[in-house]
Amino acid sequence: MRKFTFPVVTIILLIFSGKVYSQETLDLNKAVQIALKNSSAVSNLEDNLEIQKLSTGTAVGQLFPDLNFTANWNRNNTFSEGTVRFENGVPIIIPKQDTWINNFGVGFRSNVTLFNGFSNYAQIDLQKEYENSVKINLDKEKYDVAFRVNSAYFNVLKREKIIVINEENLSDSKAQLESIKEFMNVGRRTIADVYRQDVQVAQNELLLERSINDFEKSKIDLLLAMNSDLSTAYQITDPNISDEISEIEVQNIMNRYADVNTLTNRSFSNRYDYKATLQEIKISKTQFSIDNKSLYFPTLNGNISYLLNSANFNDILDSRSFSFGLSISYPIFQGNSLRNRSQSSEIAIKQKEENLRLLEKQIQGEIRKAYIDLETQSKQIEILKRNIASAEQDKLLSEESYRVGTGILLDVQTANVKLNTLRIDIINSYYDFLLAEKNLQYYLGELRY
Repeated sequence: MRKFTFPVVTIILLIFSGKVYSQETLDLNKAVQIALKNSSAVSNLEDNLEIQKLSTGTAVGQLFPDLNFTANWNRNNTFSEGTVRFENGVPIIIPKQDTWINNFGVGFRSNVTLFNGFSNYAQIDLQKEYENSVKINLDKEKYDVAFRVNSAYFNVLKREKIIVINEENLSDSKAQLESIKEFMNVGRRTIADVYRQDVQVAQNELLLERSINDFEKSKIDLLLAMNSDLSTAYQITDPNISDEISEIEVQNIMNRYADVNTLTNRSFSNRYDYKATLQEIKISKTQFSIDNKSLYFPTLNGNISYLLNSANFNDILDSRSFSFGLSISYPIFQGNSLRNRSQSSEIAIKQKEENLRLLEKQIQGEIRKAYIDLETQSKQIEILKRNIASAEQDKLLSEESYRVGTGILLDVQTANVKLNTLRIDIINSYYDFLLAEKNLQYYLGELRY
């Protein structure tokens, strides 16, 4: 039987969209980088990291003395009416008084915390821990963005490959229709077979149209995952991703992830959610240390000041004062606020340690389920290959039987539909297997981007 090949799928899709133009090639790595650049969540976390760095700098600055410059000017008025005051019977006349007096002052003041149980140093550690926490959250968000793009990208490749399968199926059904027409012209087939095959061609055209629509929608999903302009046109291709996998490659991948217990231990070192929980525990322990220091240690402050003061600005250097000193404070009773704060921090540590234990169990479950999914997909590929080999023989046999007149058209159509369905199924299985590996890598914390 003759076969007519359709144009390359890219040309068909360009004609389908009504435009012919050169498109920018988009591989998986480039798609991920665009998504990271466009992600508002990533951008916000990067801004938060810069803000937290400023907070860390502020905590470091608290170790040093502050220095304040002050300047003031006051103008005071003293007024009293004149009067007569008697002292020992002698009248003393006090005249009316209305005077204005200026007061000019400038000075410097400085204060420093000399000791507070080293809480000021612990505050620096706390701010650094917060900074590390933001970094981990930033890395986790980038990691999640990369995984979402991976899922959308593989779906596009899968949908594109299904179009090729449906193209070939439509081409084959059209060739079959032409053969039936030739048989009818020589009296070996009836017009009914022509109509039946024409219906089959129409159904295959509909399948192709639907697969093209699914492909277009999958590209929109990819652009959404990349947070890109939906009108942007890309040619989706990646030479590093194969659309077929040999049995040896499948087996090598399965062997790579065979030891689930080792995988679980590896994930504890790599997963960002696990790192984030550990970081939360560090933060709570540092906060608990600060609260305890505030509860048990006094605070010792030092101060120094240098002031100039005069009623006449030109004489301001003639009157100076210099002072320095120490002050100490100790919280004897603060309504239990300090003790309650310390106890709350201790409870928070226990809660987060319990969350860590629950997360460890969750990670173990996720990895085991992801491995089961990978194993299922590998078995499905093996089974589908056998089914396709059988379906290809059924197709050849039904076509030959129909050609020699011992078979009916329905058998040919049934064999074609079955083979086309299996070919689409194995394409789905190939990409689902690749995505299942990405999914397992994601849960292991080993997804590369």
